[in-house]
Amino acid sequence: MKTVLYSLLFLCPLLVFARDESTIHGFVRDFDNGESLPWVNVLVKDTSLGAATNENGYYVIHNVPPGDYVLLFRMMGYEEHEKKVQLKANSTLKIDAALKPDIIEMEDIVKTAERERFEREVEISTTTLSARQLKTMPMLAEADVFRTLQLLPGVVSRNDFSSQLYVRGGSPDQNLILLDGVVVYNPFHLLGLFSTFNADAIKEVEFITGGFPAEYGGRLSSVLNITNNEGNSKEFEGSVTISMLSAKATLQGPIPRGSCLFSARRTYFDQLLKGTRYDFPYYFYDIQGKINFNINENHRLTLSGFYGDDKLDYDMDSTEDDEDFQVNIDWLWGNRTTSLKWRWLIHPDLFSEMTLTHSNFASNVDLDLISTNIASLNIENGILDESIKTDFNYFGIDGHGIKFGLCQSWLDFKYSFGIDGNQLFNYQTKPTLTAMYAQDQWQISKLLSARAGVRLEHYSIGQYTTFSPRLGFKYRLYPNFALKGSFGLYHQFLTTAASDNQNFNFIDLWFPLTDQYQPMHALHYVGGFEWWLPADIIFSSEIYFKSMGNLLEINEYGDFSDPSDDFFIGDGTATGFELLLKKTMGRFYGWLGYTFSLTRRTINSVTFYPKHDRRHNLNLVLNYDLGLGWNLGFVFTYGTGMPYTPVLGKYVRYRWDYFDNQLDDVIYNRIGSKNSERYPTYHRMDLSIRKRWRIWGLENYPYLQIINIYNRENVFLYFWDHDANPSKLVTVPMFPFLPTIGIEMNF
Repeated sequence: MKTVLYSLLFLCPLLVFARDESTIHGFVRDFDNGESLPWVNVLVKDTSLGAATNENGYYVIHNVPPGDYVLLFRMMGYEEHEKKVQLKANSTLKIDAALKPDIIEMEDIVKTAERERFEREVEISTTTLSARQLKTMPMLAEADVFRTLQLLPGVVSRNDFSSQLYVRGGSPDQNLILLDGVVVYNPFHLLGLFSTFNADAIKEVEFITGGFPAEYGGRLSSVLNITNNEGNSKEFEGSVTISMLSAKATLQGPIPRGSCLFSARRTYFDQLLKGTRYDFPYYFYDIQGKINFNINENHRLTLSGFYGDDKLDYDMDSTEDDEDFQVNIDWLWGNRTTSLKWRWLIHPDLFSEMTLTHSNFASNVDLDLISTNIASLNIENGILDESIKTDFNYFGIDGHGIKFGLCQSWLDFKYSFGIDGNQLFNYQTKPTLTAMYAQDQWQISKLLSARAGVRLEHYSIGQYTTFSPRLGFKYRLYPNFALKGSFGLYHQFLTTAASDNQNFNFIDLWFPLTDQYQPMHALHYVGGFEWWLPADIIFSSEIYFKSMGNLLEINEYGDFSDPSDDFFIGDGTATGFELLLKKTMGRFYGWLGYTFSLTRRTINSVTFYPKHDRRHNLNLVLNYDLGLGWNLGFVFTYGTGMPYTPVLGKYVRYRWDYFDNQLDDVIYNRIGSKNSERYPTYHRMDLSIRKRWRIWGLENYPYLQIINIYNRENVFLYFWDHDANPSKLVTVPMFPFLPTIGIEMNF
């Protein structure tokens, strides 16, 4: 690993000075707020030379002969911008530009960006969502990133009460979730009902459901890359949103030589219901911010952070058989993430970003059981991830976009359990993970492009070193039709204490792999096409196969003090076929997605369909601009019922109760084969209505959202009530008809 590192460092100067040609380069930003603009066309007028800006708004044009030229900056939704330039022989010229928004609706920008991606990038199984798309979706109380992603092909949610993502047969712990480049380990509030990400602060969401490139690693299934707004560098602006769930505010504006953004959210039903019979002493809050500072034209610093907590402080009293019983629960859990990024334009052909990251998830539960005796339980767990990573982008070879980088992570896992001040279990380990990668996007011809890469990772526990090749291609068979495919090998070195027997998972408890477990691995095979149809409609289809090995599932009956039997080991496969019909422009936009999938796992020598195996899944998402400021959102979801393990009967066992000095009979369920039955078909329709108007110079968006508009009783789970005679099957439903209201105010 050290040899490769030193080789890369040695090659950097060679790459920088390998070229001695005339070059034009620079950054393109939005004139109104200073945000970087990706996928802007930059053309040298009256020539065939040109380029498009990347995700940082940066462009490079090589091999420009000396002379006087006009640079043309063009992007739909913005006014065309021209700049006269004079280029000398063997020179480099930096030309930045700021584009003014045009009167054309901003959704045209989305269309242009998608078209540029289609023409220039080798992207497999990738979906990009804007903040505007998130806010117009009908959701429970307020916009939610994870709930929106659950409506995409290849993604499954087990039930209405969880926003966890099951991607192409994978588990939630197999998803790499990044916020401004920082790994977030438990991105959920209210025991998984809502995600931690405030949609008001988000600039863009990139979601890769398979075949992701070598720059990403450490997970088997997907990558969710969330980027917050940079902040308005021109003027101060803000928004306030009040919903039935929470109140939130976002403020952004300029600072000397930069910009800043601050956003905060807090729920308040703990205060509204305080003292009533529905008193629920729980709340969550989150705060996130971002500061950009331009040191000079070649150096920029970005400080980003997220801080959020969930707090439950619950006291329960009861009197039974003249015996007082009291339970006091004090439970605090939350995330802290911080990143400091240094962007350095080393040379027009070499662009680097060095990032220091800090991510911490911690949970602390104090439980007091008070009756004739007092028992106090304390449970703590947490994960700390401190990393340093550097990414390089090299543009100096025509037809190639080379990217390579290094990452070093120091991890700290802690779990403890104590009773009445006596610590019964205390586990702490500090593994390290080293990774490096290199990839090249090669424009082989006008029709064929490929992206090849490799990732090396070294995990300190067990001294495992893994080699992960990645390959993707795109072939433009016609100007509006492209074939695409990918292959990749992926490895993972940590897992969560989750069991497929659970219907609901409150919090993910992360565990590092010990030296007795080999790294989990997965092979991805993906193929498909993308077709741009008239009327701004995009039709795409993909077929995938995923094989997974060394999968771990918690042994619920193991001895917690003996790590040798903490997990069962197994493997699995996932096969699927996806269709997506999408329209991103105009007054009427949305998508229709369908997925056929088949997922199998073999754990502890038992082969079964996991609870997230949904055979058919259909999602229809529509938004319509009705005019006069009215917007209508519509979502319909239909899916095959999830698997469950049936109860075939019951039996009685007798045991002696030493406290009451009597023989008790206890009824047990006799269960069938694991996950051999399915719940009834799931379907639900949601609706949202938004109205835009101006009051006192403020832009307001009051909205009404209705979840499950026709009150479908979808089944969450079955259980048998053996207190009834005869025993009775009880059905627990999911969300009923549930309306919510709110208002967003911009200033």
